[in-house]
Amino acid sequence: MKYSLYAALALLSFISCGNNDNTIDDPRPVDKKAYHFEFKNYHVTNTVLYKGTQKSNPDESLLNTYWPLYQEPAWMKINLDLQNNSIQLVAESTTDFTYNFKMSNDSVFINENGSNKPSYIGNFNKNEASFTLKRTFQYIKRVPREDNDGLLITQTTLFGTTKPENIFGKVFKTPSEMTKSEDQVLWSNIEYYYKAL
Repeated sequence: MKYSLYAALALLSFISCGNNDNTIDDPRPVDKKAYHFEFKNYHVTNTVLYKGTQKSNPDESLLNTYWPLYQEPAWMKINLDLQNNSIQLVAESTTDFTYNFKMSNDSVFINENGSNKPSYIGNFNKNEASFTLKRTFQYIKRVPREDNDGLLITQTTLFGTTKPENIFGKVFKTPSEMTKSEDQVLWSNIEYYYKAL
């Protein structure tokens, strides 16, 4: 009787230890839910200039004429919250901006200024814990024509990249409409690289 009691107690202890629901056998690492990035460097990917109908790819030094501070982004830090799908662009001397974002593969899109169309702002590389912010600078100058038009100059800085199809159609439909030698269309695409803290 004594031995059967010991055997029953031992059996109960093995059964209760075998059904421990608190063990975790999942060897996968826990994904980070938030990343904090700091600006490291930049790269001018391309610059295109039309003067009249003549196209060129000028040296990076030309950008100082139009955008003297292009080498540093407006935001020195970026906070990316994957759980709440929000990205915060942190400036050191001006206003910070926070946007909701959507991702497609590694591309990050935000809805900016109440637009229904998402704006591409850059790439998030989870493996390298890095973020590439894409900015584009656009300058358009249309000199007066004989029919009393005034001088028109626009200069903008946007998220994403500029291609001929998304700059022509604003003031000039095509380069062939740039009939005056002083007419200009200039754009430059710049990538700002951030690394996780």
